[in-house]
Amino acid sequence: MLGATLAAITLTAAANATFTGFSVVRGQGNPNGNIVWEIRANFDGTGLSAGQQWVFLNAYDWKTIAGSLEAQHSDSQSSWDAGFTNALNNNTDSYVTATGTFGSGTALDPNFLPSSSGSSIPALAGWYDATPGTANLIDSNAMSIKVAQIVRSPMASLFVGSLSITYKASGSAVGVFGSGSFVIPGIPAPGAMALLGVLGAAGRRRR
Repeated sequence: MLGATLAAITLTAAANATFTGFSVVRGQGNPNGNIVWEIRANFDGTGLSAGQQWVFLNAYDWKTIAGSLEAQHSDSQSSWDAGFTNALNNNTDSYVTATGTFGSGTALDPNFLPSSSGSSIPALAGWYDATPGTANLIDSNAMSIKVAQIVRSPMASLFVGSLSITYKASGSAVGVFGSGSFVIPGIPAPGAMALLGVLGAAGRRRR
């Protein structure tokens, strides 16, 4: 019940009303008994003119607020680089993405150095569009884009994190900034539920 409740929580969002916050939803499959989670950035149509769509540019300033990410990889490099993920291991691999899916088109920023592998994402790390000539359009119906996929054991601890993003309207050169926090369901550590109560209250006040 706790996991089902937390999966749909969007805690806080800031900077611009068109970015409505992050959500964590359960992805497809149950690989090897693990759970696939998608971190998604959500938007509304405020500020868009007729025919325009939001374009995702980059994510940055990843922070751990509580818990441990405990992500699992199945690609050959155990990397967060979506370029090492393919159709064969998509449902078992963790990665970050600027395109909304696996494969080429996403680049990792220097905060991932000296290594882009591991079960956690480094503090302040980010990722961005590696092919700026091809716009990463945000679906105008769903108004949402996947920015990371996290594969975890069902016994992993509850994780609370935050992230910032940059996006723009198609046909515009002006970037818009947004930030928010999110929860990946898991087994709560001591004090985690109290923290969720504080963040939830903050989110309600912002809305």
